[in-house]
Amino acid sequence: MYISESKRSTDRDEGFLQVKEAEANEQHKSIIDVLGAAAPMWGLEQINFLVGNRGSIVESDFCIKLKTLDVQALKERKTNSSPIM
Repeated sequence: MYISESKRSTDRDEGFLQVKEAEANEQHKSIIDVLGAAAPMWGLEQINFLVGNRGSIVESDFCIKLKTLDVQALKERKTNSSPIM
């Protein structure tokens, strides 16, 4: 099971990704701990999608997380002949 969080940062420095990632993980730690205790047979993972000023993203981080969810990036879909759903 994936727990997904979206966060926006007004920071533009390189460290914003790590800071916001840590914030999101801490914010949902208690929920994940309770779910893990209630259903230990489930694999739980939190995935945080983070954007900076004016929607800027760290593209490599975003693409890695999409692949974790088995979602193809839009660029890859354009070259694929199968329909987007």
